[in-house]
Amino acid sequence: MKTQKSLSSSRRLLAVALGLSGGLLALSAGCFTVPTDGGNGNENDNDSQTGNSGVTGKYIGADACAQCHAETHADWLSTLHVSALESLEGSDHAEDFCLACHTVGYGEEGGFVNRSTTNVLAGVQCENCHGPARDHVDNPGDESVRPTMDIGADVCGACHTGEHQPTFEQWSEARHSQIDEHVADYFTQGIFLNTCGVCHSGDFYHLSVLEGETVEDALLAGFAPEAMQPITCVICHDPHARTGNAAAPDEGRDFQLRFRQSVSPTPSYSIADATNPQRFNLCGQCHHSRGRTWTATSRGPHHSIQANIYAGEMPIDDPETQEPLVLSRVSVHSFSVEQCSTCHMYREDFQSELAPAISGHLFSVDFKSCAAAGCHPSEESAIAVNATLRSEIQARADDILERLGNPDEWQYTAADGPDEEGQAAIPDEIKQVRFLYEYVVNDGSLGVHNPAYVRSILEKADEILTAVGR
Repeated sequence: MKTQKSLSSSRRLLAVALGLSGGLLALSAGCFTVPTDGGNGNENDNDSQTGNSGVTGKYIGADACAQCHAETHADWLSTLHVSALESLEGSDHAEDFCLACHTVGYGEEGGFVNRSTTNVLAGVQCENCHGPARDHVDNPGDESVRPTMDIGADVCGACHTGEHQPTFEQWSEARHSQIDEHVADYFTQGIFLNTCGVCHSGDFYHLSVLEGETVEDALLAGFAPEAMQPITCVICHDPHARTGNAAAPDEGRDFQLRFRQSVSPTPSYSIADATNPQRFNLCGQCHHSRGRTWTATSRGPHHSIQANIYAGEMPIDDPETQEPLVLSRVSVHSFSVEQCSTCHMYREDFQSELAPAISGHLFSVDFKSCAAAGCHPSEESAIAVNATLRSEIQARADDILERLGNPDEWQYTAADGPDEEGQAAIPDEIKQVRFLYEYVVNDGSLGVHNPAYVRSILEKADEILTAVGR
């Protein structure tokens, strides 16, 4: 669990101040009131149970926040967080300890007690994530008491945990919870944050992409890797609103995804298209090409081309004058309703202690999904097909690699290949083959993301090598 925050207190306060600046004048003018009766904004509240005579402590409820943050409050009203207590009350397994994650401040001084005295604190509200707000509204100009803005996964993980919702535990075991060591080293040195950070730094993505701020490469200079935020919950999920971006959510759910879960772009040979995250689904926001083509000599395709392989596309320098190395071919898996999530985010609700929930946040393939989606007749069948395909593609890729010969003679400069002069001496045919080879290998799925397209890539590499006598 990451408990050390990535941004200094002053940076966090600045971010919060920017978000609250529109409401400070109103607060200082004395418009703030704490409801003394009524609900928490949830239309499903039972009026006969409402009452807030006990709201006298550090927690004040979302209605108070709404007086300055009306738009955010309106968005929040559409989420299932609002009715978290109703869902608990309607379940057959409610226990008192559950209230800590279904109300505001339960078990703490000034927190939720019951419907009759603190109903305004029912449900999951602003203060569950941002902390108690009484001191802030009493002293709006005091930066030291403003609610925190923390993008750490442990904020969501305080409740989305355990056998009913093991999201935090599963995320903690996934690579999204870590920043690759060499990339974190760049950030500590104060370099490459604006290039690598967009997909490796939650701090950068939140401030630059989501908040639209200008971020200096030195933002994380001097920070230890464990003090940096990786790809946390709020990078993929909007904590404040239903978005409608889920492809096929269960009844009543939304998942609050920041980007569409399923998108089917028309394949393109353009670098601009290959690197444009707006063309791709949620996963494709990061898992897309960085624009390298077969003519590059320093580095080959990045290990992020999954969306491009899935779409069946490969960029070239000038589609107007160049022939593509391989014709585009859309993946058969594009018909999966949830696309990437179908295989990488298989979910099951809690059944029992022996069959706890599966949240899908390991992001590893669960072959039960192949049968559940109707694509394969059984889990066992999917496992067999997967093993056969991967074995085939690995063998064909190994053959290409062997025929390429000594890596010292053809590798990219960044991989200890020939220097710039040596790169210029490498025949174009070999440059094309090495790119095709790495395009397949760096996708990581060994053909699963788009079997027919990957086969055509390897066939093209074989064709070129045969033509030059290798």
